[in-house]
Amino acid sequence: MVLLCADAPSTEVQVPGFVIVVNKANPVKMLPLVEVRRIFMKQSRMWPHAEPMVPVDWESTSEIRQMFSKQVLNRSVREMAEYWVQQSMTQGIAPPSTQRSARAILRFVAGVPGAISYVPPGDVDDTVNVVAIK
Repeated sequence: MVLLCADAPSTEVQVPGFVIVVNKANPVKMLPLVEVRRIFMKQSRMWPHAEPMVPVDWESTSEIRQMFSKQVLNRSVREMAEYWVQQSMTQGIAPPSTQRSARAILRFVAGVPGAISYVPPGDVDDTVNVVAIK
């Protein structure tokens, strides 16, 4: 479920519970929700500035991962596991790597130029950039 923010322009989508973060060197400031989905399903692989996209997920048991899967990927974590088995067998594509905490995710995203992930809004620090979702 995606909620429109009542006091924001109608083109901006507020996704409660998390924000999308990228490496500081990434010039991207806004992404359509459908593109975020494509990145985390590894259907999009290169940033417009020619950097490889490196999506990073949370562990499958985390609440934020379950929320992200439902709201952005439109699938449960279990359905995504099945998707990755199929992708691995048919395309040779592995799922995004995972991290256990917001701190680990922020450290990874800060250290990898093409990295993209999601964290609770209160955990964002100045080592990464937040990307608006439209």
